[in-house]
Amino acid sequence: MEPTAQVVLEHGSARVPTLVYVPDGTGPHAAVVISAEAFGINSFTKEVAADLASAGYVVVVPDYYRGAGLRDPENYSDFTEVLSFIERLDFVGATHDVMAAVDHARSMPEVDPERVALWGYCTGATFVMLAAALDRRLAAVIAFFPSQPTFPEHTPERPVDPIDLMWNIGCPFLLLYGDQDTTVEVYEEMARRFERWGIEHEIRVYEGAGHAFSAPGPPLRHDAAAAASWVDATMFLDRHLRPVYGRVP
Repeated sequence: MEPTAQVVLEHGSARVPTLVYVPDGTGPHAAVVISAEAFGINSFTKEVAADLASAGYVVVVPDYYRGAGLRDPENYSDFTEVLSFIERLDFVGATHDVMAAVDHARSMPEVDPERVALWGYCTGATFVMLAAALDRRLAAVIAFFPSQPTFPEHTPERPVDPIDLMWNIGCPFLLLYGDQDTTVEVYEEMARRFERWGIEHEIRVYEGAGHAFSAPGPPLRHDAAAAASWVDATMFLDRHLRPVYGRVP
């Protein structure tokens, strides 16, 4: 499924190229805003968006690189370029881009504004954590192995650790990661904070999987974890975003 539209979202001086997918049927549909991994919007991101749209969700995918992303976002074998992009990322601006995409989804006539979820991978999942702490109207959040639950230092672009804002999350949250991820200890601390603050949550940990296990190919991909996490994530969406009277057309 190809995007139904390509729009440019504006907030302040930012202009954010954004893909929109609208499924068949009259709706109102639930919506999912996808925050891509650090490689940016590539064929993997588009495939996820198309699959979710085929399942009946409106899908909105903002480009937090604002059209100035990696030269080759399909190349998962060389991390030199992507690491340099992560180093330069403005986490405040990118989080606002994701929140602008949520606002856009809510404004669409095809969307039920009370059934909008966030879905993020890697660095994109960090933005999902931040946006979830700032927007209590969200219906659900799915975070695949967020890369920066904490920062090594605070700057104007990274003013607070995302884990320290979790107390304000107001919707069900699904955290997915592999047991070989280097950030496991921080994820376990996230679990303790979910419990401490009474945040509705589910956690899935995949044996033998490292970071970015859902990448489309080696060296990162873990086939079993990628398949299981897709089932877990889509079932979570169904439970929290489908209307009580039945499935969205």
